[in-house]
Amino acid sequence: MNPKKAEEIAFRVVGDMGGAFTMAMGYVGDRLGLFKAMAGAGPMRSPNLAARTQLNERYVREWLRAMVAAEYVEYEASTDMYRMSEEQAFVLANEDSPLFVGGAFHFTTPSICNISKIVEAFQKGGGIPYSEIGDEIPHAIERFFRPGYINFLTTMWLPAVPGLVAKLERGAAIADVGCGGGQSTIAMAKAYPKSHVLGIDYHGPSIERAKTQAKNAKLGNVEFLRAAAHEIPKDKKFDLICSFDCIHDMVDPKATLKAIHGALADDAVYVWSEPNASANAHENRNPVGKAFHAISPMHCMTVSLAYNGAGLGTVIGEQGARALAREAGFRQFERLAIDNPFNQFFALRK
Repeated sequence: MNPKKAEEIAFRVVGDMGGAFTMAMGYVGDRLGLFKAMAGAGPMRSPNLAARTQLNERYVREWLRAMVAAEYVEYEASTDMYRMSEEQAFVLANEDSPLFVGGAFHFTTPSICNISKIVEAFQKGGGIPYSEIGDEIPHAIERFFRPGYINFLTTMWLPAVPGLVAKLERGAAIADVGCGGGQSTIAMAKAYPKSHVLGIDYHGPSIERAKTQAKNAKLGNVEFLRAAAHEIPKDKKFDLICSFDCIHDMVDPKATLKAIHGALADDAVYVWSEPNASANAHENRNPVGKAFHAISPMHCMTVSLAYNGAGLGTVIGEQGARALAREAGFRQFERLAIDNPFNQFFALRK
C-alpha cells in the first residue's frame, strides 16, 4: 500500500464533505435571499444583513463565516465587515448572468434529501417518479438551465447549424421536446417572432408555469402541450425540433427519437444536447464529469427506472447518442462545433 495515496484519498473525501455542506449553505443563501441582499450593497456587518433579510442574526453571522471560508463572500478584518465582490455577485446573485449558479444550489440540496428513497431503490430496484421527486426540483432544474437558454441558445447554439437561423427568421415550425418550464421555448419564440414554437412536456406543473411565463412575456407565437415526449403531434411536420438535456432521462428514449424522426420535415434538423462527458466514466475524472456521474442515480436514472424505463443515466456521451440515433433511423449525425464545458450538441437529419 502507498500511504501517500491513501492520505490523498482521505483528504479528497474531507474536501467533498466540505463541498456538500457548502452546497447546503449555498442553498440557504439562495433561497433566503442572502446573496441578493449582499449584491451591490457594499460592506456590511451581520446585524445589517440580518435586518435587511429579516433573519436571525446569529445564523446569518455563521452563514457569512461559512461563505468566507468557501470564498463566496469577502471579509475585511480591519472593519469586521463582509461584502460580495462584483464577480461573486455576478455568479451568485444575478439570475440573468450566463454564469449564475443559484439553480445548482437549488437542485442539489433537495435532491440529496431524497437519499432514503434512493437507498431503497438500490435495495429493491425501481426509482422515484419525476412527479414525486420533490416540489422544488422541477423549478430548480429550470433555474439551473435558464442561464444557457437566455444567453446562448439563439446567439450561439442554433447559429452553429448552417442556414438554420435564416429559416427561423423567415418563419418556421419549431418543437421543443421536454421543455420543462419553457425557458428554452420562450427564448426561441422571442428571438424568432415569425416562427411558431410548441413546447412539449409531460409534467403538468411545469407546463402551467411555462404558459404563465409566455403570457407574461405577451408572446403570441408559442404554445405548450402537456404530453409524453414521444407524443409529438402527427398532424404537422416541424422545421426544427430541439431537446435539451432530457433524452437520457426518458422512460423510452428510443421511442422519443423515433417520434422526433417521424415529425421532422424532409429538410428539417433535430438539435439535441447531452452532458459534455464521455460514455466512459474513467475519462470523466474532472469536476464536471464527477458531478454528472453522481447526479445520475440521484435523479436522471431514477426517474426513468421508476417506470421500468431504459434508465440510461446522465452520461451517455457522443457514443451513446450516435447509437440511439442510428436505431431511430437518422442518417446524418453531426457533433456541432460549440465550445461549452457542460454540454455537447448534435445536429441530426433524416
